[in-house]
Amino acid sequence: MKIKLWILISILTLILVACGSSSDSTVIPTVVLDSGTGGDISTPQPVHQTSGAFVTASGVIRPVQDAQLSFGLGGNIKKIYVAEGDLVKAGDILAELDNTFVQIELDQAQRTLREMTSQAAIAAAEQSVVIAQKAYEDAGKRIYSNDARRGDQDAIDYYKAQLVLAQKALDNAREAYNMTSGKSSADPVRAAATTNLFNAQKAYNTALANLDWFSTKPSENDVALVNAELDAATAALQEAKWYLSELKGESIPADATGSQLAQLQQVRDNLKAAQNKLEHTRLVSPFSGAVAGVNFMDGEFVSPGQMVIAISDVTNLQVVTTDLSERDISQVKIGQNVMISIEALNVEIKGRVISISPVSDTLGGDVVYKTVISLDERPEGIRAGMSAVVQIQTGE
Repeated sequence: MKIKLWILISILTLILVACGSSSDSTVIPTVVLDSGTGGDISTPQPVHQTSGAFVTASGVIRPVQDAQLSFGLGGNIKKIYVAEGDLVKAGDILAELDNTFVQIELDQAQRTLREMTSQAAIAAAEQSVVIAQKAYEDAGKRIYSNDARRGDQDAIDYYKAQLVLAQKALDNAREAYNMTSGKSSADPVRAAATTNLFNAQKAYNTALANLDWFSTKPSENDVALVNAELDAATAALQEAKWYLSELKGESIPADATGSQLAQLQQVRDNLKAAQNKLEHTRLVSPFSGAVAGVNFMDGEFVSPGQMVIAISDVTNLQVVTTDLSERDISQVKIGQNVMISIEALNVEIKGRVISISPVSDTLGGDVVYKTVISLDERPEGIRAGMSAVVQIQTGE
């Protein structure tokens, strides 16, 4: 009996020891992330997520316009006219290179153009038109005379008869002249005979030339020559008229030609090139804003394309998102209303989506899309570079 009791006590003791060892075992704690709500246990959540009818994202206040300005030419800086923080207007000259020789080139081109378009030049062009008109008319007359040489038989017979009469008159005049051979040249009879002989010879030569002209067909070379003369005179007259019209500011065809017209156009091209060259020696503000940076000083050498001055439109600001996720971008549309929270100013203002980038960026391995939001108002103290949180309304 004692043996059975001892065995029962031993079994109970082992059971109690086993139970005590189980209750003292070390428990492995569960690791949880602080959600920022006072230590409540929750699963990890993304920084920005769709909540109800809104898409939330971070953004940065940025100017609507900014520009980094550089010279198109290299050279020494003549003058920087602004300093960082200065307010400028569109069209203000901000900096200038040493452009002494460029200015001389421009002045020469302007003088040349003035000379070529002066009243004296216009008068000379008018005179050229008159001369070209006369040459054109003379060439036309030569064409007509060439055609008239192909006379009919009646005309040829007429000029043959004229030649016969002229020959008879010449013979009579020569005979009368020979009869006065013994007289002095100062004798009136001798003088009259000499005059009659001269006139008779002239009339005969004319009659012979007329007969030859109307009875002889012009050669191909004669025809080609007078036709070429007319073509040249026609072209010269047209070019003279075009040039005069150009000087007077009248309309001319786009394909108008002429050496004087080409020379005038070259002078104008030279002037334009000099003006463009001068413009490339100046930095002009493309819009009104503030000077955000100046990288050079007076007298320093600058290469083409080096950024000299930065301009920012500080009066017109907008929000550009930095982390709008690819998971949310499908819900965002141009024109949607936006609530903008600017933590630095502790204000909320309204805005509107005005553009969505068609291409993505990456942020910490995530795919994001830049979205631009306009501001309905400009709170006091707002500055470019401030951070913002935006809630884009995607539904009712």
